[in-house]
Amino acid sequence: MAEIVNLRQARKQKARDEKLRAADKPTLPTTIGEELSTNPFLRWHDPAIRKHLGLEKASDAEVFAEIRKRKDNF
Repeated sequence: MAEIVNLRQARKQKARDEKLRAADKPTLPTTIGEELSTNPFLRWHDPAIRKHLGLEKASDAEVFAEIRKRKDNF
C-alpha cells in the first residue's frame, strides 16, 4: 500500500515539477509539509514503512539506518 501512495505522490510531484519548469520556475525548495509526507528519511516513524521493512518494533535509529542502507544499495 505504501508503494501505491508513493507512486501517486511521485506522479503528482512530477506533474508539478514539469509545470514549474515550463514556466521557468524552480522546482525546489518544496514545502516542509511535502518533505514530511514524501521523504522516507523523514518518515521512519510511519507504520507502513516499518512494516514493509519488517522493523515494526525497532528503534527510530534502526529504521532510519535500514532506510539509509537500502538507499546506499539501490
